[in-house]
This record gives sequence, C-alpha cells and structure tokens, in this order.
Amino acid sequence: MTASDISAIFQRFSTIDVGVIGDFALDLYFTLHTQTGERSLETDHDVFWGSHPRASLGAAGNVVQNLVDLGVSNCRVVGCVGNDLFGREMQGLFNTLGVDTEYLRTLDTGWDTCVYTKPVLNGQEANRIDFGTANTLSEAFSSAVFADLEQALNDLDVLIINQQFANPLLNKNRATALNALISRFPAVRFLADMRDVGTLIRGASLKVNTAELAKFLTVELPNEPDMAWCVHYGNALRQQTGGPLLITRGQAGMLYLDDHEMQAVDGLPLRGELDTVGAGDTVVATWAACLGAGASPAEAIQIANLAAAVTVQKLNQTGTASLSEILHLRQTQKSVVS
Repeated sequence: MTASDISAIFQRFSTIDVGVIGDFALDLYFTLHTQTGERSLETDHDVFWGSHPRASLGAAGNVVQNLVDLGVSNCRVVGCVGNDLFGREMQGLFNTLGVDTEYLRTLDTGWDTCVYTKPVLNGQEANRIDFGTANTLSEAFSSAVFADLEQALNDLDVLIINQQFANPLLNKNRATALNALISRFPAVRFLADMRDVGTLIRGASLKVNTAELAKFLTVELPNEPDMAWCVHYGNALRQQTGGPLLITRGQAGMLYLDDHEMQAVDGLPLRGELDTVGAGDTVVATWAACLGAGASPAEAIQIANLAAAVTVQKLNQTGTASLSEILHLRQTQKSVVS
C-alpha cells in the first residue's frame, strides 16, 4: 500500500461509529523508590516513595484510546465502573477524549473499577497491583447493560467486544445474550478479543494470539509457531466459531483467515528494546476501524501490522499509534529495505 492509500482509509475513520463493550480499566504508572532510608514510626516498616503518577486508559479503555488516536471521532462505550476515585478518573479521561459515556454505568456496590497499578522500579516495571479481580455483576445489572448495548447497536457500524479479567463483564453465561444481539444486527461488524470465552461467540470476527489459539484448542504451543501451525490450528478454531479469525504472531507478523481468503504479513524488523503492552489493543482498534471504513482484509492487515509496530516501540506506557506515526514508520522501513 502507498502512503496515499493508507491516508485515504484513515480519512474515512472520522465518519464511522464504533462501540466498545467489555472490561474497562485504568493503567496507573508511577516511579517507585524503595531505598529511601525512611522508616514508619507507626508500623516500623520501611517507607517507599512514589513519584510521577500517570493514569491512562487500559484494557477495553485502551482500545478506545487507540481508536481516538487513529482518528475515529465517534466512539461509544458500554459497560460499568465502580463508584470510586478510579472510576471518576476514567470518566474524566473518556470525557477529555470526547467519548460517548451514556452507557457507562456506575455501580455503588460489588464492582471496583478495574486498575492495573504498574510501579516502575529502576526503569523496569515491578510487581503489579490489580484492582477489580473480585468483581461480581448481578443478573439484573447485566440485563441493564445488554439493554444499553441493544440501544447502542442501532447507531453503530462496528462493535468491539472485550473480555480480559478473571471476573469479567462478559462471561460464558452471558455469551448467549450477546450472540442473540449479534444475530439481530447483521449490518454491524463485530470483532471479539476475549481471553477466556472467545470460542463461545458466534457471528463475530475473533482476534487471538498464538498462545490463546493453543489454549482454546488445548494443544501444545511450539516455541516458535510457524505459518503452517497457525494455518492448521487457525482453521480448526474457525470450525468451532464459524467466523473470520485474526491471529497475531508477535514479531513474526499476523495471519487472517475466513471462508474466502487467507492474508498474511510478516513482522517488521524493529531495533532496540520493545514493550508489547497494549499492542494487541492497537491491532484490535486498527482492524475494527478498517472494517468500518470498508477496507479489505489485505489492506487492514498491513495497516494493523504497522500500527502494532509503532506501539511496541513505546516503553513503559500503554502505547497507541496515529496516522503520522504509521506513515513515518512505513517510510523508515522502506528506507531500510532499499
């Protein structure tokens, strides 16, 4: 694809309506200092210091951040947050981006806003502290969320379905309700990225990495899954789900399979330290935006591959990719090859 081809597709991103339902979270980064020489008078424990806190949207929220940075102007979120300081921060970040939060419900009990707390010690990410791992959602509230989703689908071109946490918004018991809505809205393009229950979704494209592919099929994952392995087991998974499949292969690239075609792209030769945090979200957002803009799978996989390559070069952050960054990387790679 030429730079003009890519730019033409991106111009259409501002005209589409994309919704995201699933596990919205915050990524909370801060610098951690453990050798402070201070001891608590109250507990007699060493006192650690934190500095430079910064919050960004994570999980399904990072998908939204990616959509906005790609140039998607009309984003709508469906889900829930807790009535806590992290939920208020998330609402503020969405409002700053201009995201429609009409269907982002706030729960007073039973739901902590999901947070990945990521201390950075000596330049490296240390042990995470996660919030929201014990969340439970009542069936009554679940019904309200699906009623919201039904309303939202009337105006959407694409819906991204996210499931990431151990106690998610979308679990196996809610897959039937989700599938019913998918079948009722054939004009909407559905893309699912679900760590545990993706195989239960019908009528949607499914994005997996090679580890998820092996897990879903209960087969052994090779150290370096080659193309033949990915095609074989990718088609085996498609026999279960009945829909298109997008497989991310890390530095090896990506593979797309559906009933009519196979598209593959090699990973880009990147130098220096890489950080894969958020790369999958970048792929999902880029693929969804391309679907909504009418791009072909061959075009979408090339653009998503470039976008992921931009994201993995951003260290100690949940990265995203923009058109200018993608075009710059494309030109840089072209120069290296030539």
